[in-house]
Amino acid sequence: MIYWLDYRTKDGAEGSLQSCVSFVYEKEAYTPYTSLKAVVYGDDLPDDITEVKMNIDGYHIHHGFVDSYRVTRQNGINQGILASRGFTALLTENQLPPGMYTDMTLDRLFSDYIAFPYIEHESNTQSSYIYVNKGASIWDSIANLSYKIAEVYPYVADSNTVMISMPDMPRKIICDKENMYSCGTEIMTRRMVSSYNMADISGEYGAFSAVSEEAAARNIIRHRHFELDMRFLNNPDMACQYRIMMSERGYKRHFFTFVGFQGQDLNDIAVIDEQDERRINSVKVKGGRNGVFTEISVYDTT
Repeated sequence: MIYWLDYRTKDGAEGSLQSCVSFVYEKEAYTPYTSLKAVVYGDDLPDDITEVKMNIDGYHIHHGFVDSYRVTRQNGINQGILASRGFTALLTENQLPPGMYTDMTLDRLFSDYIAFPYIEHESNTQSSYIYVNKGASIWDSIANLSYKIAEVYPYVADSNTVMISMPDMPRKIICDKENMYSCGTEIMTRRMVSSYNMADISGEYGAFSAVSEEAAARNIIRHRHFELDMRFLNNPDMACQYRIMMSERGYKRHFFTFVGFQGQDLNDIAVIDEQDERRINSVKVKGGRNGVFTEISVYDTT
């Protein structure tokens, strides 16, 4: 497979890093950006890179700003090591003024309050109020709006497109022994909370709560109490349910590794054992001297 990095420098110069010797690309349902780590070699590596694009056999999978970039010359060889996150990561690093926003839609949130480079979004005019807590990120507001109008967590399609609805034409990835390199399962319960209890408007606890049946079955005891969440005034019970859902995210995953990369993306369909169809919740692509390998995962709880 052919893969390469296009780059832009601070002064606007553009170029390609063809000798990318290894990379790791990751994308996950509850992480609002793609991430890329890469090692490159070259006689004339730039010493300052501000953004990069990743391409694999014509699939454009990543476009982001550079978090770190280090160039070392040793024994006559230049080596560059870079780390980048997709531009949607900026949504986690910026805030709206705290307070109540009525009749908010995804379209309005982007057109009236957000102006970031390269970030796109689906057109969605379903409305709800949102309450922005002090210190909350713009992504928190998007997630709050998404959960209220669709009871789903938003995700990033392609490289920088914010989505609430499922893709219209998802790919179907056949996961069977004949076309897989490896497969397995993984359990991770460190985030799991057994119960949430929210105070009412007078500050008294006990009126609103939710319990994780999965945590109880595993004898995990982690109780959390929090003040009235203004984001869920129209449905206070949802405040606890939302937190239970987030604490259980990805606690059990099934992963399937393939040789190569065929454009797999979040919420494409993994067909397991010819009949079980599940949404893809994470994509990880590794490239190096042994070739390119793609690992997709589906979660038991999403």
